[in-house]
Amino acid sequence: MIKQFFFLVILVLFQGCKTYKRSFGITHTNVLQNNVCKTYRLDLSNQNLNEVPKGFYELQALKMLNISGNKKLNLETVFQQIQRPEKLEVLILDSLDIKELPKNIQRFVNLKHLSLNNNPLLDLEKTFELVKFLPISFLNLQHNNLTTITTQITKLSSLKAINLSHNQITSVETYQNLGKLSSLKSLWLNYSQLQNLPNEIGEISSLKNLYLEHNFLKDLPKTIKKLLKLNVFHVGHNNFDALPIQLIHMPKLILLHINNCKIKTISNDFATSKISIKGIVLNNNQLSSREQEKWKKEFSAFFIASF
Repeated sequence: MIKQFFFLVILVLFQGCKTYKRSFGITHTNVLQNNVCKTYRLDLSNQNLNEVPKGFYELQALKMLNISGNKKLNLETVFQQIQRPEKLEVLILDSLDIKELPKNIQRFVNLKHLSLNNNPLLDLEKTFELVKFLPISFLNLQHNNLTTITTQITKLSSLKAINLSHNQITSVETYQNLGKLSSLKSLWLNYSQLQNLPNEIGEISSLKNLYLEHNFLKDLPKTIKKLLKLNVFHVGHNNFDALPIQLIHMPKLILLHINNCKIKTISNDFATSKISIKGIVLNNNQLSSREQEKWKKEFSAFFIASF
């Protein structure tokens, strides 16, 4: 019964980690003339379009639009052709080689999710200034050759989740600026070539979900303990040789993924201390069979303890 309870808790946590996969019904890949009033999700990505399909202007209920990869499209024209801009909540503009967004993106007064993946020429300072009054809660900036995020990000006061994976962000300034976003709950920094996590990670005190997979981390800074609200921590595929002792002092941490590292030892403090962790994934580490058996017993009350 206890394990079932925690399983339900984790399901709830995962719901909070969703990005732009929202339930707006069927995703259409073209405009159907007999369905313009019921088309909520439209995916026109990678269709080599010069202009939007016939009937696009007639769409009355569009909530999600994906025009990724269509580099010949004029974004200003496309945005102007959306008849009910107040309906749009999700906008995916990946791989468009854009340098700046058109000003009429401000028409989308209820825009919550914005994806700008793989647009390395994009002027982010202008972008943040342009969308600062929109209620954006999720921002995708993967694959943009970023090394820092400037103070302009702090203008996005409604931001709850940001994906910065597949960049090379190492600047202390970035973590300090993210720490000023009081609503930020989820942060992705996977595949970021991180060798060290700066002390300033502790300044992002509102975080509940943190993803640092596929980096080169060997340890965690002591300041990680300042993430008092963190529930879910994915830090697998790194270079840890021991389970970081700092994890003991994180009072809300429930689920830990630290698989595919080089962990050979786990401190006895994890057995003698009162820890909040209720689920741990340790697959593909270097624990001996004896160590694995020992910790399977110690973690037997967890809803998941995978070795």
